[in-house]
Amino acid sequence: MGFVSASRPNTNLTPSWAIEDRLPGFIDMNSESKPPQERSLFDGGSTLWGNMPAVDLINLSGNEADAGKDFSLAFVASGDLRHVMKTINSLPYNYSGKLDILINDGNPFVFCRNLVLLLILGCVPDEKLAADIALHFWYSVFIPAGYRLRIGYLVNVFLKRFIDPATRGKPFPLGATSELATPCLGEEHRICFRHFTSDPDMPDSSTSLGVGIDDAQAEYDRVRTAPSRKDYRDRMYARLKPSHRVAFYEFRRHGIVLPIGAANAHFNCANSSLFSIEGRWLQTDFADPLEGWNTEEVIQMGKAHGAQAEDIYGCLYFFLSSHLRTLAQRIRKLPISFKLFSVEACALSKGIEENMFTEMGITSNTRFDRIEVSNILDISYVGTRRVLTSWSSFLGQNKHAAIVGYYMNWSMVQKDGRAQGASRAVSQEVMKRILKPWKGDDALEATFSDLSFDVGNICA
Repeated sequence: MGFVSASRPNTNLTPSWAIEDRLPGFIDMNSESKPPQERSLFDGGSTLWGNMPAVDLINLSGNEADAGKDFSLAFVASGDLRHVMKTINSLPYNYSGKLDILINDGNPFVFCRNLVLLLILGCVPDEKLAADIALHFWYSVFIPAGYRLRIGYLVNVFLKRFIDPATRGKPFPLGATSELATPCLGEEHRICFRHFTSDPDMPDSSTSLGVGIDDAQAEYDRVRTAPSRKDYRDRMYARLKPSHRVAFYEFRRHGIVLPIGAANAHFNCANSSLFSIEGRWLQTDFADPLEGWNTEEVIQMGKAHGAQAEDIYGCLYFFLSSHLRTLAQRIRKLPISFKLFSVEACALSKGIEENMFTEMGITSNTRFDRIEVSNILDISYVGTRRVLTSWSSFLGQNKHAAIVGYYMNWSMVQKDGRAQGASRAVSQEVMKRILKPWKGDDALEATFSDLSFDVGNICA
């Protein structure tokens, strides 16, 4: 979804498995290129950037079509803020209603990152600067030291207000019209905040939190350039235009969302929010900011700002900058109440049912116009039955109210949901369609023509 592919792959790139006349590591499950415990080595277990394009949860013109309507929204397994930003920014400029937005994610890193992003967008006075700090905190592996200082200041102000008996339990103001509230902060959340804002490279630093720039670079290189993952990288590059291969390579090398050629020497400290307390990369080795956005919209926005489509991360920089500025403006203009939680989704619904959050204005009688559940509908997470049992009673009683989610792992568990086990004729037809874009690429055709038509391993 997020990757840009050529209409026909460029034949100048020959994957290493074709040169070496062997099966690719992602097909040959017994390959020596797949060391033991590879998943844990190259997957930190967190998704901080999202893995599907953002959606407008309200879609006002196609549903209520009322620019003055108040909305109550729940993102009960939110991940990052891309759906929230897309939804708010998609409202028309004459929208005059109020927004009540519940954002929940059980991962403490995701929760704390979302809270910090809202603090940045709502509290940094200069909207352009706020957008730039938010962009790099969200997506860049390295950030300017001055940005970390600003983030640390905002977090300290928030925490002091949170623990002050005079203000504890009261919403934190985000500009003149919006506010942010959270019912509690556990020790793990406080550690995350200190981790995000600590600088172990400072001469007088005595903290064990935060990640030094050299350690961050070494860990990022380990994950992005591991020899055992070369076949996976070649598979990705094979479907890209040559110019996009350059852009992808540059991002995988530097980890900074900027136009190619832009100055980056001042990005002189690690973005510790992308690394664990122990300094390990928190995501997969193929995690990419582009996966969370519609690529056509990214390129269109980039072109509007003078970027070339070939500089895909430059386009992404201008796309994110524009949308983050819009979000900062709307936080300061519209009355938006953000309520942040960090609990398991079904436990949150039970807490609401038992009136545990009445001081935040959430009661058992609360009803939401939209409830976004991400992919916890998958049986490997919560499952459809438990999601509907837990959340359907909180859905508003109008024809546009909806629970929105998707099944990311459906093909893994659905009988006959995968190509594995299909007849030889069906398998041959599937392979013809897969190979059609590579017609004329002798190396790739030869690789796949030698495979058994039991395509289970291909789809694994």
